[in-house]
Amino acid sequence: MAGETTAAMASIATKILLASMIAVASAQTCLAFADARARSSIFAPSGLDLAPLHRNGPHLPSSFSHRPKQSDRPRSLTRVHSYRKFHEYAWNKLLQDNDAELDTVPEELKSNTSPAKGAPPGTNIVANIRSISQFPFLDLDRKSTNDRQVLRLARSAFLETQSPTSEALITPMTVHVLNFVLFPSPFIRDGIQNDDENGGYLGLPIFGADIVSLPGNKHLVALDFQPVLSLNDGVGSDGKGKTSLLPERYSHLESKLKSIHSKYQKSNSDSTPLLAWGGDIPPQAERFFSPYALWTRLGDENAIDTVNTVVWEAFREYADLYLELMSAVQNDINAGELEVGAAQEVGTDGNNPVLKGQIDYLEYRRTNDPARPMLQRLYGNEWSESVIGDVLFPGL
Repeated sequence: MAGETTAAMASIATKILLASMIAVASAQTCLAFADARARSSIFAPSGLDLAPLHRNGPHLPSSFSHRPKQSDRPRSLTRVHSYRKFHEYAWNKLLQDNDAELDTVPEELKSNTSPAKGAPPGTNIVANIRSISQFPFLDLDRKSTNDRQVLRLARSAFLETQSPTSEALITPMTVHVLNFVLFPSPFIRDGIQNDDENGGYLGLPIFGADIVSLPGNKHLVALDFQPVLSLNDGVGSDGKGKTSLLPERYSHLESKLKSIHSKYQKSNSDSTPLLAWGGDIPPQAERFFSPYALWTRLGDENAIDTVNTVVWEAFREYADLYLELMSAVQNDINAGELEVGAAQEVGTDGNNPVLKGQIDYLEYRRTNDPARPMLQRLYGNEWSESVIGDVLFPGL
């Protein structure tokens, strides 16, 4: 029975992660565990009580260290990592000086806790929510305003089981989740060549990262430059068919992305991929996956080491390249080669397919977020609905 329950939980968690990649669902999604007979029901992992709800000011230290694994415990039952280093790496890149004043999340939504039963007193399941709309790393000229930024929003949901001393708790039944998303402006366009099928608007992809650890040595990873437009099928200079994710002027960066993806998920006759493909993508979700999606599931005896080395490196390479793309677009905006439409265009520009793509993306998530029941169980209806609608998937 235990084996069947574990298999059912892993199956549902995998489906939830795939659904989250449709529009970058909140990181807490992967706490949801379903009964084999009624998958819509949500249950806590063994040893965790999800009912008590508190807001006692959870603490997220700026630095951390991994707890040494116990030599007498099987590797597959040892949790020796958390995703704090992933979380901190991404935010340090964006903020540089880690300026907390830029955080736009209302104070009452920034964090929440739920005590963990069966663990030392003071152990909590901690949720931390962050969001910014100003980006110090961008090379903005002196006359620029926020309306001329290539990025419009960055937000994350970070879930961690913490000990009474605010360290990442390492037990076979703890959960660690990171969901990190970057949204580009949907109003960037080429002011000269604006007669293409997209009206000159640049269909820049959304950056999405989901990294999840579940009880039973189950690890799920999805990294991607997620398209909001249908990918263009065309003919390359060699006369062969091609699919372009990025605008032509940034094709060199798409080539780099292709190389990075191949490094981790391609194989040849003499080798296996560093990160094996995680399985088929549901048809309804395919439009939100690029050809360079890095999607894998880990569960062997080396899974934890792989997360701490290979996945860590892949996360940095994907994030760094996306920020390189954003900087390149920002430089073209500053140089006058691209223009950014005004915010007043929201809801009035019916010829902007990029805007429509992002609106569809957000509306789908607000109405179909699979994390909603779990969030409500952990943190209550009011807090959960506010986080989903106002922070994770805010309207345009």
